[in-house]
Order: sequence, then structure tokens, then C-alpha cells
Amino acid sequence: MNARPAELTQIGPYRVHRQIGEGGMGVVYLGSAPDGRQVAIKTLRPWLVGGADGRRRFEREVSTLVRVRGPRVAEVLDADVTADPPYVVTRFVDGVPLTRLVAEHEPLHGSDLHRVATGLLEALRSVHAGGVVHRDVKPGNVLVTSDGPVLIDFGIAHAAEDTRLTATGFISGTPGYLAPETVIGQNPTPATDVHGWAATVTYAATGRPPYGYGPDIAVLDRIRRGEHDLSGVEPGLASVLAMALEVDPVRRLGVEAALTMLAGPDAAATMAMPPVPPPAEPATDPALAATDETPVVTDDTAATAAFPPVPPPSLTTRPAGPPPARPAAPPPPPPAPSPPRDPGVWRSRTALVLTGLLVALIAAWAPYAGAVAGLGMLLLGRVTWRIRRRLFERRELRGQHRGDPFLAALASPWDLLASIGPCVGQLVVGAAGAVAVGGLVGLTDVGGLRTPYLAGAVVGTLLLWWGPGTVRSRHGLASVVAPLDRAPRTAWVVLGVLALAVCAAMLSWESLGTAWWPADGPPSFAEGWFS
Repeated sequence: MNARPAELTQIGPYRVHRQIGEGGMGVVYLGSAPDGRQVAIKTLRPWLVGGADGRRRFEREVSTLVRVRGPRVAEVLDADVTADPPYVVTRFVDGVPLTRLVAEHEPLHGSDLHRVATGLLEALRSVHAGGVVHRDVKPGNVLVTSDGPVLIDFGIAHAAEDTRLTATGFISGTPGYLAPETVIGQNPTPATDVHGWAATVTYAATGRPPYGYGPDIAVLDRIRRGEHDLSGVEPGLASVLAMALEVDPVRRLGVEAALTMLAGPDAAATMAMPPVPPPAEPATDPALAATDETPVVTDDTAATAAFPPVPPPSLTTRPAGPPPARPAAPPPPPPAPSPPRDPGVWRSRTALVLTGLLVALIAAWAPYAGAVAGLGMLLLGRVTWRIRRRLFERRELRGQHRGDPFLAALASPWDLLASIGPCVGQLVVGAAGAVAVGGLVGLTDVGGLRTPYLAGAVVGTLLLWWGPGTVRSRHGLASVVAPLDRAPRTAWVVLGVLALAVCAAMLSWESLGTAWWPADGPPSFAEGWFS
């Protein structure tokens, strides 16, 4: 793929706006369809679909994924596995990743947690009704919107009946949220997604994965042994999650049983969820049969508790004879408050605006110092862009490795040397524009004696940002400040420091005027204009 992340503007018939994510499978972009609606476009890494066999496998997968429909999933809208690179288009979901919601605020509890838990079960119901196993249910693949959670990223989902799920011996998924059967190389089933659901809900409730942290091999060993930690989870919900985290998928809780336990004995039948067609014959898959072996809940506290306590009965047998009488269905839970909206990119953009104002004021106060600051800004952006491009190319060819940042850092001195020439040329263009505009303002006697300096500095700074050849520096600087959107506390500190620096530069310029230090005055060709 020749197009770089910062320059990519078109993927097939879809217009690309910006990159919104990157993972082991590929890069995700926000784009527009020909009819104008927003979509998410995921390009797949060539090493994943290299060769005719790989492309045919993805064609079979995509033909199955288009069957998945539901309000709790990001439906696949289009795909082209023969393109370079291959891509999959899904519905764009405007929400906050569950990881960010928990990290920036606090673990969920009460009705908010109940809403996420039941919403994800609805998503799995839609996925499994389409004959698909997601295989990578984790907090990073859950977006929380004002209408509830949405399950995204079917990049490694396969049809449930596909027998090649583990034929290559490659374990797909995220350590910490893998199911035990996946760790030991067994084929995934719908029960695998239920395990991922329970691990994800545990993270939402506690802010940590159920199998703790540490080296991947240690986490995988805990998963294989079933050593999960549910401390801090509400007791009623903990009982449900414990049954969903069973090591043996045959004994694991099913989607329908989990919905019944969370919503009450009869409430699951009245919830607004897509209908599931009844099976033609009794299920023979033991993982699916487990959904019919779960006892109902008859505790009277179910009507008032967000997560009704569940007794620990046998999960493999049901008492003979008619089922016990069920109490009346409890009233539906009150609507949960809307989760915080995604703050978007306003923090990073504000930081860029303040930085631009600071450079302009420095240039108006001390033009030579402003030129140095502008050159430093261009170099920082361009070097960052080159490093990101190198990482992108390496991961496109070989996948993501832990040593990638180290290798990129080793090449950064060369990136700096290679960036000096283009950045000096861009600085010359900006300085020429500043001198021209400042001179014209000085000749027209508009404003006071300091107006030409300010006008020239503003125009010069704008040329450094939008001038010819600055697109790489611009995208590099945007990536430098992008982490501020995910770290509110750090962002406020950075924005505060920048705001103070802008005020200090403004006061210094107002008090001292313009100084051409280390020179005694403006260049000889502009001396008459700026005097």
C-alpha cells in the first residue's frame, strides 16, 4: 500500500476523513459513503490475507458477516477483499470506548453497569443468530453511546460452522479476555463469546481484567486454570459472571440464561431485542445445550435489585417434574442516565491553536526567535510524521511487535537530518509572506507602529501551518497532541501552561515592543517598511 496514513483520502468508493483506530488486524478510518452517510472503514494488513487462499477465506467470512444485524452491533455494510489493501466497511458508531469511559471516569455500577451487561448480551444474541462467533469480545470492542453499548470490530469473527477457525494454530484475540478453550487450541463456540462478555463486564465493574495483569503467559495460565478475580463486583452480578467464566464451555452460562438472570425470570421475553428463530431440532452442541440447563431465579429481591442474587444450583441437571411457579415479572428497570459523550478532539485542537498563537506572538515580539520557534515546530511535526510512517509500513508488512518503537527511535536522528531541508524551505516561504504582508501594512500606515509586526507574524504562522509542503508537519503535530484527548487531567495542565505562555508573550510584546535580537534592527531590505 503506497498511501500513507496522513495522506490517505480515498479507499474504494469511500472518502477518508481521518484515522480513528489501529489494531493487530489493520487500521480503521472514519469515512463517507457515496450517499453521504458516515462509515467506518477497516483496512486489513496484507500479511493476514496474503495469497489466494487467504482472500478466499475472507470472502467466505464477509459473506457470513453481512447476515449479522441488530441495534447492538456495528453491521458490515460492504467489503472488498480483492482491493489493495483489502477493506471492510461497517456502520459508524459515535460512542465512547468502554476502556476510555472506565479509565477517565470510574468503574460502572448500578443501572449503568446493568445497561452495559444486558446490552452486550443483546449484541451476542444478534451475532449468534447470524451464525457467527465474534471471538474477540473485550472492552476495546465496546462503544458506549447514549442508546447503550454497541459491539464493534468483527475483523476476526468467523462463521460458527467454519472448521478452519484454528487450523493454522494461531490464537486470535486479546490476552486477558480469551476463553480457556481458545488458549488450549479448541474451536470457539458461542460459549467463547459468553466468556468474553463476562470478562468485559468484570472490567466495566472493577476497572481491571478478571485474570489480572502480568506477562501474557502468566495471564493465559490463569485463564486455563479458571483463576478469575471477581472481588469488587456486586454479589448478584458476581454469581452470574462466575457461571459465565466456567472453564468448561459445557457448564458455562448461555446468553438467554444470562439475560433471564439479569432481567428477572420473565423479563427477557419482553425486552426489545431482535427475535431469534427457533432451532429446527434440539441443539447437539454441548456449549449451546448449556443454555437450556440453567435454573430460573425465584428470589423475591429480583424486583428491587439491579442484579438479582443467584443461588448456586447445579448447572448440568434440572429437577424432574413441572417447573416451580414463577412470580410476576418485575417492572422494567428505570432508564439509565446517558453516558458521558465523547469529548472529541477539542483538547488537541485547542492546544494547536494556543501553540500557533504563541509562535505568532513570539514572532511579533522577537522575529528571529519566532523563526527559530517556527522551525522547531516544523521539525517536530515532520520527524513525528516520518516515525509514524515507518511504524505503519513495518506493521503493514510484519504485523505489530513490541520492538517497533525502539527501532523507530534508532532511526530518528536520520529523520531529523532528512527533515531539515524541507522545513527550512517552508520557513523561508513563511518568512517571505510575513515580510511582504508586514511591509504592505507598514506602507499603508494602518494601525500603530506595531501593527505591521503583528500582521506579518500572523500571516507567517499561517503559512507555516497551511503553506505548501506543510501537510506532513501538520499531521505530525496533530499526532503529537492527540493523546491529550484521552488524558483530560494532563490536557488541562498543558492547556493551562500554553495559555499562560500566550499571556506572557502578549504582555511582553505590549510592554517592550519588537526587538530584532540578536540583530540591531530589521533586515536592510525591510528596514524602511518596518520603521
